Amino acid sequence: MKNRSDASDQLVVLQKKLAGFGEYSLRKTYYPELQQSLEDLRESEAFLKNIVDNIPAMVFVKDAVELRYVAFNKAGEELLGYSREELLGKNDRDLFPEVQAAFFTGKDREVLARGDLLEIPEETIKTRSGDDRILRVRKIPLFDNEGKARYLLGIAEDITDRKRLEEQLLQSQKMEAIGQLAGGVAHDFNNILMVIMGYGNMLKMDLGPDSPHKEKLEQIIKASERAAQLTRSLLTFSRKQVMNPQSANLNDVVKQVRHFLERIIGEDIQLKSVLAPEELKVVVDSGQIEQVLVNLATNARDAMPKGGMLTLETGVMDVDESFVQANGYGKPGRYALISVTDTGTGMDEKTRIRIFEPFFTTKEVGRGTGLGMAIVYGIVKQHHGFVNVYSEPGIGTTFRIYIPVNSGEFVAGGESVTTKPPEGGSESILVAEDDASVRNLVLEVLTGYGYTVISAENGLDAVDKFRANRDSIRLILMDIIMPRMNGKEAYREIRRIDADVKILYTSGYTLDTIQSRDVLDEGAELVMKPIQPLELLRKVRELLDRQ
Repeated sequence: MKNRSDASDQLVVLQKKLAGFGEYSLRKTYYPELQQSLEDLRESEAFLKNIVDNIPAMVFVKDAVELRYVAFNKAGEELLGYSREELLGKNDRDLFPEVQAAFFTGKDREVLARGDLLEIPEETIKTRSGDDRILRVRKIPLFDNEGKARYLLGIAEDITDRKRLEEQLLQSQKMEAIGQLAGGVAHDFNNILMVIMGYGNMLKMDLGPDSPHKEKLEQIIKASERAAQLTRSLLTFSRKQVMNPQSANLNDVVKQVRHFLERIIGEDIQLKSVLAPEELKVVVDSGQIEQVLVNLATNARDAMPKGGMLTLETGVMDVDESFVQANGYGKPGRYALISVTDTGTGMDEKTRIRIFEPFFTTKEVGRGTGLGMAIVYGIVKQHHGFVNVYSEPGIGTTFRIYIPVNSGEFVAGGESVTTKPPEGGSESILVAEDDASVRNLVLEVLTGYGYTVISAENGLDAVDKFRANRDSIRLILMDIIMPRMNGKEAYREIRRIDADVKILYTSGYTLDTIQSRDVLDEGAELVMKPIQPLELLRKVRELLDRQ
């Protein structure tokens, strides 16, 4: 065993050898190499940090023991709203709500226990500003040389905007599917309703005022009118319903419907109106906007079973590009705004995002169809506007409806005129209709008012009948879509015989179906089924008298 003196002697010898190199020789031989290695290391570290900071996703690292953040990239700072200094050394419970923090921590422990990559398709995280963002997250453990997990690496992609677009696309597809269904049944259903309503009204005119059957007949007519309204509602929220837009002051529309709403909501709910001082010039179908307000008021009433406050408020809002980007809908421009606010039970987030879905309802079976809010959505969209909803459980709900302001010259809608009884006539009318029940109804209505009717069951038959009676026929009443030859083709052939003959088209199909088939000439007169007998008579007389 060597003693301490031997060791001292060896140290002295080593020192002498090193001294032989000299300080200059050491610095010349080793220092530049060490300096270059340090510089390369610094450049490599900066390069890797630059890469991580420019990844368009949140990248973070936690220690495997306490799950505290030890690294965070720039995208993570921007997403969460915290600086790197505020994040490092913290764990999830220091930053996020308890429910979210518990979920994150549970997934972290699962990853470390598995020792493998874990993908989380969706998780919600609350930012510093209070917004909830939806993330798609991948987590994987990082091991040391001994195979022990030392850190946890996470990469999180913000998919909030993508989810919103997917929801909007899904909603649009649902609307389109329901629209296809509604459009497909509308034609046959409207023909059936026209027969029921037509004969019902004819019987009503024949009955005396004291007839014991009058009330029963009125119930039949009302039921058929409700069925017709249901068809229109189906077409409305699928945005296939024909509109009658006119210039209007939105304040006047709200005032007009207010009295009706008071009867709907009941005495235990207070109705308050706060109208903008200036005119809100819009181009709308006032009847449909009233339908929107009625549906929203009905929804508010059901949300306030113990009473409350319903507030209608109007105003003007300028929507800019930042609003559109933040919300994912709308177009920049100036909008008239209607807000409908209740103090009811409110909705949770899951209900709120589904509120405009067709047939979605939170009401008991038999109390709601699930169409009310879908109709609101469809009508507003048809007016080139948009609607959003804000709600908190236990506080209430606010619907905001945005309708584009009319920048052109404002022309107020005309005042209502008392409807006059229709006048009859003695002219000959060619009626071309492929549905026998509708054809017979129209024949009875017209002949009952003195007209001579020549019937045809399709377009080709109509051409033949007109050719045989060209000198007497003054008007053609023709369905647009018929077998063998449609209305447009038949009228083209008839005009070769007589270019001046007048025509009135009818159809039970939706307007977009008619337009997609290109079966209607531009500017042609069209009435949509089901049409009441008196309305049909007035339109026929109007065309016959037109010069």
